[in-house]
Amino acid sequence: MKKLAYLLFFIAIAGVLLGITGFFSLPSFSFSSETKEPEAGTGFIILNESDPVTGISFPDTASRILFSLPEWEGNTTGTFGIRMIQGYRLDTSGNASSWDIIVCQEERSFLITYSRSGEKVYNWSGRCPEQEIHPDLIITPRELFLEHQERIVTLPDSMTTESWDLSLVGNTYYLTITGPGIQRELRFNATTGALISAND
Repeated sequence: MKKLAYLLFFIAIAGVLLGITGFFSLPSFSFSSETKEPEAGTGFIILNESDPVTGISFPDTASRILFSLPEWEGNTTGTFGIRMIQGYRLDTSGNASSWDIIVCQEERSFLITYSRSGEKVYNWSGRCPEQEIHPDLIITPRELFLEHQERIVTLPDSMTTESWDLSLVGNTYYLTITGPGIQRELRFNATTGALISAND
């Protein structure tokens, strides 16, 4: 009886620990509790410029935004309400391993994430930048990287020793390059591609 009691006790403790672990496994962003998960079997659709090895292109991501929003059929204005774009671990072609898009509309705001595992839409309760981003009026990250390749890729082994993260807010691209013991930050005009400032 004692052995059975001990066994039941440890099973109960294990169940509690598993429950606590699952409860606190939240996304890295501060999302609200209501979450729209992708439908079963839905993955990111690889379109024209996405490379299956190097990453997901921004044009492919932008083409999916409207369809990712809940009840997008009701959008009669044809506008997205994009306020911020963040690409992680870009390659030399401007493709990213994942993209985060903040969309702010009159009644609701969303954070849309795109990665190789699919796309997810979360309710967004954070701050919304004032200026809307129009993807058709800016140069793409691919074009930005081609225009400034020598400034961005400074070493032959940059792909293996550095990581590149790109943010777009308003009309400005913010490129953060992190390498061994150093972090470079470059700002570009998103319409013309011109370099605004750099700390290197």
